[in-house]
Amino acid sequence: MANGSGYIHGFGPVEEQRLRDQASTLASVVFHDYPLPAPGGRLLELGCGVGAELDLLAERAPAWQRVGVDISASQVAAAHAHTDAAVVRADATCLPFGTGVFDAVVTIWLLEHVPDPLAVLAEAFRVLRPGGVVICSEVDNDTFRFSPDQPAIRQWWELFCHRQQEAGGDPFVGRRLDRLAELAGFTDISTRDLPVVSSHDQADRRDELLAYVRDLLMSGAGNLVAGGYVGAATTADLECDFARVAADRDIHFEYHATRMWCRRP
Repeated sequence: MANGSGYIHGFGPVEEQRLRDQASTLASVVFHDYPLPAPGGRLLELGCGVGAELDLLAERAPAWQRVGVDISASQVAAAHAHTDAAVVRADATCLPFGTGVFDAVVTIWLLEHVPDPLAVLAEAFRVLRPGGVVICSEVDNDTFRFSPDQPAIRQWWELFCHRQQEAGGDPFVGRRLDRLAELAGFTDISTRDLPVVSSHDQADRRDELLAYVRDLLMSGAGNLVAGGYVGAATTADLECDFARVAADRDIHFEYHATRMWCRRP
């Protein structure tokens, strides 16, 4: 991530493993038809966390030389232990690289956590060579829903998003990606919907996706409890809702993101 203020999931071994599990669970959607141009070059991932996405990129685009940056010392240390990509500690709004030295810059679940996503994209613009591309895969938390409604899950999610906004993040940044890219000076901007979770479209993965969603919500528990937003009763109600969804396969749930592709002129 580029700035720790908006990161409500916490730090440490549990979160590091959750990030690796999340990357694996969502890889088939995040990297489906991933629009990296041929033949390869130097790729920078901003907010690379524990390096899980860098490894997945290596499997799918081995011709690319991968570099990652993250502001969290603990996550950079975890990345060094798990990836062979070059990973350095840095703020994504002030990168320790020269101008025009990368062929591609990517973000995956980063911009929701930063107070100024436009500054991140402006810095990506600076380090890209002319003709280089940016690919951002980012959330729009307004797409998260269960049908029929599960009140405890919905209440927790609303608090989750509210707390993220209070901390300086933007849980709805996916819907703003094209405008942000335009303001940063990029051209050839395109976006597409990413159904990262859909119990209808991915019925064979329902249990796996539900576990991912539960882990995602629970990753904010420490922050929400510490802030006085939730207590034991709220957490118990959340667990009851998830148990109900697990037992009733007619309950649908979904969560979408946005992928943006653009080019530095």
